[in-house]
Amino acid sequence: MPAIWINNPFDNLPEEGAKPQRYSSLAAALAARGADVTWWTSAFSHARKAVRAGADGRPLPAAFRRPDGVDMRLLRVPGYGSNVGLARIRNHRAFAHCWLEEAVAAVEGGALAAPDVLVVSTPPLATFRAAAALRERFGCRIVLDIMDAWPDAFEGLVPGPRWLRRAVVSTLLRGARKAADEAFQCADALSGTSEGYLALARSRGAKCTMAAFSHACERLFDFAPRAGRPSAESPLRLVYAGNMGPLYDLSTLVAAVASLAAGGFPVRLDLAGSGPDEPRLRRQAKGCPAIAFHGFLDEGRFHALLSGAEVGVIPLVSESAVAIPYKLPDYASHGLAVLGCLGGESGRLVASREAGLSYRPHDGEGLKKVIRSLAEDPAGLAAMRGNSLRMAKDNFLASNIYRRFSDFVLGWTGDIPSASPAKI
Repeated sequence: MPAIWINNPFDNLPEEGAKPQRYSSLAAALAARGADVTWWTSAFSHARKAVRAGADGRPLPAAFRRPDGVDMRLLRVPGYGSNVGLARIRNHRAFAHCWLEEAVAAVEGGALAAPDVLVVSTPPLATFRAAAALRERFGCRIVLDIMDAWPDAFEGLVPGPRWLRRAVVSTLLRGARKAADEAFQCADALSGTSEGYLALARSRGAKCTMAAFSHACERLFDFAPRAGRPSAESPLRLVYAGNMGPLYDLSTLVAAVASLAAGGFPVRLDLAGSGPDEPRLRRQAKGCPAIAFHGFLDEGRFHALLSGAEVGVIPLVSESAVAIPYKLPDYASHGLAVLGCLGGESGRLVASREAGLSYRPHDGEGLKKVIRSLAEDPAGLAAMRGNSLRMAKDNFLASNIYRRFSDFVLGWTGDIPSASPAKI
C-alpha cells in the first residue's frame, strides 16, 4: 500500500463544517484506491483567521483519522490577521519548518510510514524546500500542485501603473520568485488547477511531466427557471461567495446593486464569506435592504444560498492571476449564470459555453447594464443557467477529476502501471 502525503495549509476542512475542497477530495480519492494517505495542514484557519475548530467550537486535535481513512496532521503555527504582511510570511516559514521536523519524527518514531509520494501545494512557497529535504531523506517523489501564480499575483496588490507594479514586485519579491522557479524546476511532476499555471511553470524552466486538474464540484443541482421578469416579490438574485479582499472588485458590485435597488429595480445580492474588506463593504451597503451579508456558511447553508440564486458573480480582477477560481464550479453546479470580470481562462470558458456574461472591472455603469440585461431576458437567463450546469457536468465533476488526479499521483509510486507518468 503506497504512502501518500499531502501538504496544504489553506483548504477548509469538512470537520469545520465546510464542503470538501481540492485536497480533501484528492485525499479521499487516494484512500479509496488503497493508498495510505496523510494530509498535513495548518491548525490555523486561513479563511477564518483563527484556530481551526469543530462544530462544538473546540479546537481540532493535532492528529486524527477521518472516516474515509485519511490521517490528518494539524501543525501548530503562529497565526496572521491579514493575507498580506510579515505575519503571514512568518506563518508559512514556521509551517514548513514544523512540517519537516514533525514528519521526520513521525517516521523515525514509527507513527507513520515513510512517504512514497509528496503532493505539495504552491503556494505557500516555503514548503517545497522542506519537501526536497524529505525526498532526500526518504527517497520519495514530489508532485508539486500549482494552486496560484505566486509571487506574480502580488502585482495586483501594488498601486500605480502596471510598469511600476512589475518593477516593485520584481525588486521586493526576487527571493520569492527564485523559490518558485526552484520548485518548478526541481519537482518530479507538476499538477495545477489550470493549463495556464502549467504554462507559467514551463516559462520558468519546468521540464517534468505535467497535467491540469481543475477545481471541482461534488454533484449537480437542478434548478427551476423563473417564469417571467423579476418583480418586487421575486427579485433577480445575485450571489457572491468567497474572500472579501483587495483582489476582488466587490465595491463596484455593492455600489451597482445599491444604485439599482434605490431606483426601484428588483434585485438582491447575497454575500457569503469574509475578509479584510468586509467591514468597509458593510458600511457601503448600510441602509440597502437588497444586500445581505451571511458570513461563513456550513455546507448545508451554502448549498441553500446558491440554490436560491440565479446569477453567481466573480468580481476577481485580472491582476489576481487566478485562472479558475473555486467559486466557478460551485456556481456552475447549481446552474447559476456566471457574471464576471476576471477574463483569462475562466472568462474564455464561460464565454465559449455561453454560460454567462462579462463586464469590465470598476465599471459600475457597465455592470448595472449587464444586470438589467439578465433580468429583462428570462429566456436568455434560463439558457445561460442550463449551459452553466452542462459546463459543470463536462468540466468540473469531482468523480471525473479526482479519479484522473489520483491516477496521476499513484502513477509515481510504481504500483499502478496503467497510470504511469509517461502515459499521462
